[in-house]
Parts: sequence; C-alpha cells; structure tokens
Amino acid sequence: MNRIHVVPVLLSCILLVVVWQLGAFLVGSPLIIPYPLDVLSDALALAGGSDFPVMLGTTIIRGLAAFFISVALSFLVGIPAGMSVGFETAIRPWMAVIRATPVVSLILIALFWFGSSFVPVFVSVLMTMPVMTESIMRGIRSTDSDLLAMSRIYRFGTVKRLRYIRVPSMLPYFFSGAGSSLGLTWKVVIAGEIIAFPHHGIGTAMQTAKVHLETGRVFSLTLVAILLCLLTEKLFALVTKNTSIRISGGTPS
Repeated sequence: MNRIHVVPVLLSCILLVVVWQLGAFLVGSPLIIPYPLDVLSDALALAGGSDFPVMLGTTIIRGLAAFFISVALSFLVGIPAGMSVGFETAIRPWMAVIRATPVVSLILIALFWFGSSFVPVFVSVLMTMPVMTESIMRGIRSTDSDLLAMSRIYRFGTVKRLRYIRVPSMLPYFFSGAGSSLGLTWKVVIAGEIIAFPHHGIGTAMQTAKVHLETGRVFSLTLVAILLCLLTEKLFALVTKNTSIRISGGTPS
C-alpha cells in the first residue's frame, strides 16, 4: 500500500472501532452489540482453541475446492463461448438463471441432492462460475485482430492460435474476474455452512453460536471470515501480478 494512503486507512479503521464502541455503549446489551475489546478477547480465545485449526482448515479446503472447480469449468465454457457467438447464445439462459437464483434457494435445493459437507462447494461453484466465464469470454473476444490475422498468415492451427494468442490476451480479464470470484467464494461457502450445517466449518460454528445466543462469538467468527477473505485476496493479487509479469516478459518494479 502507498504510504500516502496509510494514514487515511488507519483513521478510517479507528473511526469504525469508535462507532462500534459507541453503538455498544448506547445499546447497553452485549447480546445485541458486544464491545470491541470483548470480541477481540473472544477471537484470541477462539484462535487458541483446539478446534480452531480443524474449523478453519475445513472451510479453507471447501473454499479452495470450489474456486478451482469453478476455474476449470469457466475455462471449459468461457473459451468456446468467446470463440463462438452461437455457443454463447446457447449458454446465456443457463447463466441468467444461475445469476437470478437466490443463494439461499440454491443451498436448500442442494441439500436434497448432496451431503451437507458438499453443499457449500456446489453452491459456491454455481455462484462464481458465471462471473469467471463472462471474464474469460470477454478476454477471448478482446484478442487483437492484427495478431489473429498474422496467425492465419503463418498458418497457425486452432490449438496454437489459442495457446499463443488468445489465452495470453484473455488472462488479464480472467485474473480480474477470478479475483472478484475469490471473495465471493468465501461468502457463499460460509453461508452454505450456516444453512447446511456440516460437521466442521466457520459457518457451522456461527450457527452453533447463534443457537446458544453467543453474539460475541458470532462477531469473532465474522472477524475470522473477514481476515480469511482479505488475506487470500491479497495473496491472489500478488500471485497474479507475478504471473502477468512473467507472461509479459517484464520485471517487477
């Protein structure tokens, strides 16, 4: 982060905590709004618990599985959709239905089909796949027409043209869509865990805390989910930046 932006970010975070503290004081009920220090204390106790690694690890495994399945399916669908208007037209109703269906409805329907452990993965794939497919499709269609003309002159086959021209042109679009989808993945996976209630997971712990009226624990688990989302998005941005540099042949600044 640029040093110029550090001070506004810190001030904004401090203001958020102050507003939270003030809200908790005015409400006067930890059952509704717990105090920030109480949540921080509970979060540290949660992180030190013996069940925390299993809970966090299970959610991470589900999230990564959903993300990579979605990436694979998006490539399988997005590339031909970008190269063929007819294929894109054929899949458009499917994508529209998936986008329009509420997440909760998909979770409830999936509960009839799968075990509770796979429901969060399945629903997350459905929610993120249209986003990445659209990005890949736009990237394929943005390929420089001069490069395509050159490939025809040099008699590139379809596979060679795809590998050396279309895919490199598509990657920046894919990285953008995948970055957005990664954040959505964690939200949907945790929502799926809350409703499907598998044996382990952040969402499962949230549902358990809610049943026992442990508002502070729900806040603590929400903080864990936020940190998980932010850390993975930052890591993904770093990986994609380095990948883009290697593809373009440049060097990091």
